[in-house]
This record gives sequence, C-alpha cells and structure tokens, in this order.
Amino acid sequence: MRLDLRAMREHIDRIARNAEQRNAARVDVAAFTEAYDRRLSLDKTLNALRAKRNEVSRTMRKLMAPSATQTTEQQAAVHDLEAQGRHIKDEMVRLEEEARQADAAVMSMAMRIPNDTHPDVPVGPEANARLVKTVRHGDRRRHECEAVASFTGPWQDHMALGQRWDLFDFETAARVSGTSFYYLRREAALLELALIQWAVARCVARGFVPTMTPDVVRVAVADACGFRPRDGEASQSYGVAPMGGERAHASGALCLSGTAEIPLAGLFANSVHDKPQRVVAFGRCFRAEAGGRGRENRGLYRVHQFSKVEMFGVCGPETSDAMLEEFRQLQEELLDELGLDYRVLDMPTEELGASAYRKYDIEAWMPGRNDWGEVTSTSNCTDYQARRLDIRWRSQGSGKPIFAHTLNGTACAIPRIMIALLETYQMADGRIHLPAVLQPWMHGQTTIGQSS
Repeated sequence: MRLDLRAMREHIDRIARNAEQRNAARVDVAAFTEAYDRRLSLDKTLNALRAKRNEVSRTMRKLMAPSATQTTEQQAAVHDLEAQGRHIKDEMVRLEEEARQADAAVMSMAMRIPNDTHPDVPVGPEANARLVKTVRHGDRRRHECEAVASFTGPWQDHMALGQRWDLFDFETAARVSGTSFYYLRREAALLELALIQWAVARCVARGFVPTMTPDVVRVAVADACGFRPRDGEASQSYGVAPMGGERAHASGALCLSGTAEIPLAGLFANSVHDKPQRVVAFGRCFRAEAGGRGRENRGLYRVHQFSKVEMFGVCGPETSDAMLEEFRQLQEELLDELGLDYRVLDMPTEELGASAYRKYDIEAWMPGRNDWGEVTSTSNCTDYQARRLDIRWRSQGSGKPIFAHTLNGTACAIPRIMIALLETYQMADGRIHLPAVLQPWMHGQTTIGQSS
C-alpha cells in the first residue's frame, strides 16, 4: 500500500471539502491531522534520541578504550553514561510503540479518505445527477416485432409475467436460502445464460480478455477497492469462514465478492504495465443488504445474489478519461442492440462511493415498474485502487513506473436487464418477444410463452 500521506496532510482543506461533498462521514480530517502531526513529532523525538544514544556510545568507547587509563572520575562518568543509555533505550521503546500505534491510526484514517472528484461532477445527492442523454428505440423494436411496438398496455411487471410463464421461484428459494434469493426456470434460465454469453462475446470482440474469477476474495482486497461501509451502515459483504462442527470460526479474512471488479482488480495487484489492459469476467455478486421490499425493489430488482458480466481496465493517467468514455460507449451499444430505452446520468458526488473519480450510470426504462431502473455503471477510479494494490504504469520512454489508473464497468447485470427485457418486449397476448441478438443463444427461440 502506497498512500501519499504527506500530500494528504498538505491538502487537508481540499480533502475536507471533497469528503463533505461526497457525504463521507467517516473522514475525520481533524483527527487525521492530529495523528499525522503527532507521528512527525514522534519521528523528530526518536531521531534526537538516536543521535543522543550514538553520542553516548561514542563517548563510552573513548573512555573504555584499552589504551585509556581510567581515573575515578572517568569510571563515574562511564556509569553515568550507562545509566543514560538505559534511560534512552527505555524511552525509545516506549516512543516506538507509540509511533506504531500512531502509524496504524494515521493509516486507518487515510484509508477512509475518498478519491478526488472530477471537476465536472455534479455536487450533492442522487437527485442532482446530470442527464447526459436519453435514447429511445421504438423504431428498432417496431422493425423487430410489430406486436411489441403496437402494445400500449396495460403493462405487467416482470413478476406477473414470470408467474404466468413459470419463470421464477422466490417462494422455494426463501425456504432454501432466505428472502431475496430466487430460482430462474425455463426460458428465464436460458435467458441468463444467453445474456452472459452474448455480453462476453461482444466485449471479447472489442479486445477484452475473457476471464473467470473466484467469487471468494480477501477482505483486504475488497477494502483496497473501496468497498467499505459508511458510518452507521451495515456491510454489504457476506463473510466466509470454515465450518467446524456446528460452529463457524470467525476468521474474518475472506468474504463473498460483491462484484467481479474486486477479483479483477486483485488480478493486477503488484504488477507493472506499459500497455492498456482490458479484461471482462462473468461473476456471481453477493450483497448482504438487499434493501426494502417495497414495490420499487420487488422481485429481481434488488436481491442478495445475482450474475453480472463486468469490464475492468488498467491504463496510464493521461488516458483514463478516454477509457471511461470507451467503456460507456460500449455499454450504450449493448443496450442499443437489445433495443431498450435508456438514459445516461453523470452521477453526483454523494453517489461516487470511496473509489470513483467520476461515474456514469445508465438506467433502462421498465414499463411494468413505470420507472427508470439502473442497469449499468462505469467508473474511473484513477489511482485510488492502484495505490492500495500496487498496480503500476510505465510510460514509454520513462524508466520509473508510476501508479496506474483503474476503471470498471458493467457489461450486463443480468436480473436488471432481464426485468427491462421482459417488460419492454411483452405483447398483448402475454407472450414476450426475444430480441434478435439473443435468439442464437436461445436455441433459435423467438418468444417466451405459448400463443394464447
């Protein structure tokens, strides 16, 4: 871990403003400043004691040299110096322990300091998000299926459609795993697999390296990626511990990954790169907090476990803004191919979390919910994760590596996309049209449900 503590101290006022704008309540700049200054003071005191110890040692060596004739006064001086040496040693032991504690306190507080913020990011809560664009694909859907384009309601939500065609089983999953878990059945199960293969194939065609990641990660790696709960909020991570008899050992060292971003970032830890890296992975995502069970979170919208295809990139500082736009463009192209209506939002400071310098969310229109719902997100984390995971970048013509910039983006969050597809492509007879781009992955099936 290579946090620039000196730079943090020198720019503490800017950090305080940034933390306030991002609603990062855990950042106590006064405590950080006090602990950092105390650590510097301890360093100065310890250095002075080391110098004094060395001076005492030199004087003693002179007085105790074999050629020296010791007088009574010299012997007394040696005893005094020995006593000074013991006192200095005891004081150094005490101060070194205090310094270790101060180091831990400074690092703990520094880890809570969020990334810098892009100057164009809106300030404030989610309601302050800036609308970048809105895209509607009625003509595309009409070209694909007139029955879809001509349907004007009433719109059923995905739960009603799922019940009609036996696509989901939440009741059994609640008995097996708990609330906010689910089984996908029949065409829904095939649709998940189709979306995964289609999204990965599109990313690979754009130069992303396909990767399969572990779903269990070290808590330290998740922390380094910025996945720490805010004050007063429960962790969204599920801890993992081996089972021993009837009780689990509370090691706290491992957790289930909340997103493939975490193991993908860990993939590049302790490495140096001179070319941009782009990888794509399918992963299971686990979120302990699934939110309330109101209508807006009904069904598949907010669950404890879901599948997601994730993009991750590593590049130099001078190209990370461009790579962010590249990720966003690919996300838009995927939604274009699916024929979903969507809007792009430049997210405000309070929605950036700890690691993002800038973040775009894309929301798809979900007719059954009669609302927009987030389906993708992409972030430029600059060197926030790279400093914590030691990911380096060596520019051409430069021998000294610097910290890289990392980026992440959703290629396809399966449950949310499934909601948008089922609700958008429903027809008057209750059947659901499958977009043409997915049909090859659905064994040629063109609709969900039998003709009424």
